[in-house]
Amino acid sequence: MQPSQRPPHESYDATNPMTRIPRAAQARLLLHRPEADPQFMEALSETLPDETARLAYLNHLAWQVRS
Repeated sequence: MQPSQRPPHESYDATNPMTRIPRAAQARLLLHRPEADPQFMEALSETLPDETARLAYLNHLAWQVRS
């Protein structure tokens, strides 16, 4: 499947209980707009209660695209 043919991110699907780790581009978006994926951000907040740790994790994901 080509990247342009992939379905849009389905983070709001209540029937899918699985929370996926966002790709680097999605992580950059979440750094600035956490409401873009509330399900993932809720799971991340439960896992990493410290805001600094959450931002560091998202920043790490965002930088993976450059390496």
